[in-house]
Formats: sequence, C-alpha cells, structure tokens
Amino acid sequence: MNVAIISDIHGNLEAFEAVLSDIAEREADHVICLGDCVGYGADSEAVLLRLWEENIPAVRGNHEDAVFDDSVLEWFNPQACDAILKTRAMLSPESRERISRWPLFIPFDAAWCVHGFPPASVHTYLFEATPRMVIESFTTIPSRLCFVGHTHILSLVACDGERVKSYPFKKGTTFLDGRRYIVNVGSVGQPRDGDLSAKYVIWDTEANSLEVRYVPYNAALAAEKIIKAGLPEFLARRLL
Repeated sequence: MNVAIISDIHGNLEAFEAVLSDIAEREADHVICLGDCVGYGADSEAVLLRLWEENIPAVRGNHEDAVFDDSVLEWFNPQACDAILKTRAMLSPESRERISRWPLFIPFDAAWCVHGFPPASVHTYLFEATPRMVIESFTTIPSRLCFVGHTHILSLVACDGERVKSYPFKKGTTFLDGRRYIVNVGSVGQPRDGDLSAKYVIWDTEANSLEVRYVPYNAALAAEKIIKAGLPEFLARRLL
C-alpha cells in the first residue's frame, strides 16, 4: 500500500494542485494531511475545498488553531499573526467551523500522524525535541512510525529505544529498518530547505520505504496572489 503524506499547504493552491497531480500519477492508495492547510497563502478557502473534495483526512495544525482560538496567536510572530487575521476574514464560516473539529492526531495502519510532535502537539517542533523526548514519545503511541510537519523542513529521526539518531532526508527513496522513526515530510506550500519545489512523502507499507517527492509548480503566480490579497510581502518572497 502506498500512502501519500502531505503537510503545510498554507493556502498555496498552485503547489497543492501540482502535488495532487503527482499523487495521482503515483497512484497512491491513500492521502493524509498533517495540518496547516491555511495561513500565509492567498487561497486558504480554495485549498480546504479541494482537500474535502478529495476526501483527504487532516489533523489540526497551529494555523488552524489560530483561526478559531485567539489565545494561540501569542505563539505567532507579528507577520504571521497579521497573515492569520487576514486569513480568518478569507474563510467562510462553514470552513472555520469544520476545521475546528479536526483531530489532533490520526492513527493510520502502523503510523501516527500529528502536526507538531507526538502524541498530540500542534506547537512543538521536531528540532526542539531532545533525545529523551523522542524516546518518551514512543512510549505514548503504539506506532513504529510517526509522521509530522510544522518545521517545513524534511528530516528523519530514528530511535531504537535507547539511542536517537538523525539522518539526511532528501529527494529519493529511503528504506527503513526495525527501529522506530519520526518523519518530517516537509511542506507543500512553504518549503524552507533552499529548494522551491513542493515537498511530500510516499510511504510504501510493504517495502517499508519512504520516497521524498519534489514537485515543481507555478510559484510566481502563488506569490503574485499573496501580494494582491494584501498579505505580508515577505510571504510572497519566501516562495521565490
């Protein structure tokens, strides 16, 4: 079974459509989204509608939280706060209500899916986690794999119960061994790894492998729409 794991679309419809096309070409059996579908980009409402049109289950990210919970805004820098307040106005009442009901995590097959860090954090970044936190996290979940997003940067962390080791995680296929792993699948709509392509991961459950996909898209159009929407200009520059 092939499972496409996507995260951090951030209102970037152009990147999302390109990734959906790539997923279709790869004939993935399932798609799961790790949250932060909204915010930053100009098309948060359209992204949500496409997500639901494709029947893709999603966990709640910190940007979804911020849409309906003012207390979450204290986690945001001023530019991100400005973007999320504008995003609120762009979303329909129905969409705001619907994302408020997204779960904090989704168990799927042998995997655990969460936005930030297991078992259920939308705010903790993987790079903030100490080895002890990684080891302890696997005592709280039954899965051998945990997929996360939030950082916008691909990363792979292995744990044998006593030791934790990080590995490079780039374009191509990685075969896993019997250890347990936290896998950061990068970002569809706001990659921050120096490569402008949309990123996502295909998990082959039978081969026990992960394939990182780099998908080109019309970033110039996405950036132009950000500026026209009156969102902070630096969000457009990040895409180019």
